Amino acid sequence: MAGLKRLIRTIVFLALLGIVGFTLYNVFLLKPKVENLDQLEKLPKKKEISLLVTPRAYVDRVIVTALQGSREVLLFEGKLPRHVNEVTFTVEPGKLGLKEGSARIVVELIRFYVLRDTFEVQALVDTQPPRVQILYAPYTVLQGGSGGIRVRLSEPAQLYVEVGGRRFRSFRVSEKTYVALFGVPVDTSPRDVIKVVAVDEVGNRTVIPLGTGIKRNRFRTITIELRGKERVIEPKLHAILGGDGEGVSFVELFRKVNEEVRRENEKKIAEIGGRSAEQRYWRGRFIQMRGSKVLSKYGEKRRYTYRGKLVSRSRHMGYDLASVKNAKVPAANSGVVVFAGDLGIYGNTVIIDHGYGLMSLYAHLADFRVSEGEFVKKGQVIGITDMTGLAFGDHLHFGILIDGYEVTPLEWWDSKWIRTRIEPVFSE
Repeated sequence: MAGLKRLIRTIVFLALLGIVGFTLYNVFLLKPKVENLDQLEKLPKKKEISLLVTPRAYVDRVIVTALQGSREVLLFEGKLPRHVNEVTFTVEPGKLGLKEGSARIVVELIRFYVLRDTFEVQALVDTQPPRVQILYAPYTVLQGGSGGIRVRLSEPAQLYVEVGGRRFRSFRVSEKTYVALFGVPVDTSPRDVIKVVAVDEVGNRTVIPLGTGIKRNRFRTITIELRGKERVIEPKLHAILGGDGEGVSFVELFRKVNEEVRRENEKKIAEIGGRSAEQRYWRGRFIQMRGSKVLSKYGEKRRYTYRGKLVSRSRHMGYDLASVKNAKVPAANSGVVVFAGDLGIYGNTVIIDHGYGLMSLYAHLADFRVSEGEFVKKGQVIGITDMTGLAFGDHLHFGILIDGYEVTPLEWWDSKWIRTRIEPVFSE
């Protein structure tokens, strides 16, 4: 019996020792931290802040204060909800009376009502949005067409053009001057407003309507019957899919390539389009392949049928040009080759960067006469035509890209259009 009592006393002692140790560890050794203090380093006109406390470590309250000289301004004070380790609040420096310039931000975590853990960060208070002056913008642009702007800002900022749900970035050409080429997506409504957006380093944002109208463009719809073309098309589908097409019907194969693979390829093109150099390589109008005939135009809506039944759709985002078999393909303008390789439905493809977001694309080639990183001159032969990828015959698919989005090449072949619509973008 005495042994049992000693055992119980020992268990109780060890339990109390564990509780005391656990309490001492949580109070004195387990220190909470604020993981994302950097959110407080830049304070624009209005900003939502979320501070993450890890570990929670019995934190009861969070106090955030801004100090400017001898002045102290409370930004936030509140309880940290039970089982939650994050507090969110909004800071509006102007309404709180904070001045432009630097401030010291102090974050205090209160534990057990008396223990304080303090963190500090230097902040920049800037509540003034950048001022935007449009130096040049076109009067109108076409659906599927291109445009460009020249802008002066009051301070360095991220500047972009927003149209049809897409953003087209700008390039800084002097201390306060920016240029941006942009495309108008084919399905953009003429009622849409093209916007210029500037965001400074702390997050202040200026949005102004460009005032450039969008003109409606006509895009034809064509129907392509696939029946009778199986012997030509099916081997191409298997080649594009690799081993993924085994045991799949011809129609399902075609749909997978024409829709799923096409989306993947367009995503890759958009990614390549983001690599454009911050300089201009090109001059004058872009040239069309010599002696070529237009087979298909930009923006065509294609309906694919099999035995008269609609099985797939796509949008043609370039010009199909045909001459003789294995015709020589010239670089439409000077630039740097940023891609030369297989690109799914496009087959063997070359993409040339002309700078400031502008690129040209050459698809369905037999081979390459250039390599990635090589500078090419306007008119230099870069490959020969073929029917690689999802091409039904020997031809060149030629495209113009702005920031990775394909626009109509027709304008870029026009010397007058370039002289009146694009050159002013780059004029001092």
